[in-house]
Amino acid sequence: MADTLLEKINKIKSMETPIVEEGFKSPSVYKGKSLEDTTKAFQTKTGTPAHEYLMNRGRPLIGKTGGEKSLELINKVVDPVDRFEKIGGGLREAEEIVTGTSIKSMKNKPIRRGISEFFESVQSKADDVFGAAQDIAGDIAKQEDKLKFITKEIAEKFPSVAAKGIDFVKRIGFAMLFGGPSMIGADLIPEPIMKDMMRDLGMTQEVPEAAKGGMMNINDITRPVGV
Repeated sequence: MADTLLEKINKIKSMETPIVEEGFKSPSVYKGKSLEDTTKAFQTKTGTPAHEYLMNRGRPLIGKTGGEKSLELINKVVDPVDRFEKIGGGLREAEEIVTGTSIKSMKNKPIRRGISEFFESVQSKADDVFGAAQDIAGDIAKQEDKLKFITKEIAEKFPSVAAKGIDFVKRIGFAMLFGGPSMIGADLIPEPIMKDMMRDLGMTQEVPEAAKGGMMNINDITRPVGV
């Protein structure tokens, strides 16, 4: 007897694997992969077209409002190598700063790809030196050292990115360390350590409220010395 719709959905759900945040990942587009490659991998693995699975679960199509969660559902089912990685907010901003435009063209694609490859190489080096994010989750000192390393690497390679201020540089660094562009983990770094890190980077020592245990204010952006 043929499976019911619920049985089909449950069979596919049983194939899901958690998406572990391991740090910065280059977008699929810079690795020659498309969303279509991911949806094809989904159909090959499950026997069900991705759009059909999403509709059966009452989810919007990828690219529509609410499509972020739909992409996450598809990524959980396909093998890690087939997952579609979007361009994150921090990376997108860095691309615009370095290229001087928000336009994505074939002419500036090598530069954009190079930025992504650099961030990925920094992530790899930081992991080798300090350990993966999950491995040092309980070690505040190592997290601080790793963040400092990542931040310095970005500042030295892309001065125009660093010119946006350490808050922006840290946001990219935190994205690589914690897997997201938020200030998660800022409250894990004690205020004295945060001040030392800023001093080492030649920045002002105004400590974000998050490092003091309070809420971050969007205007609390640390400025380079002399500004």
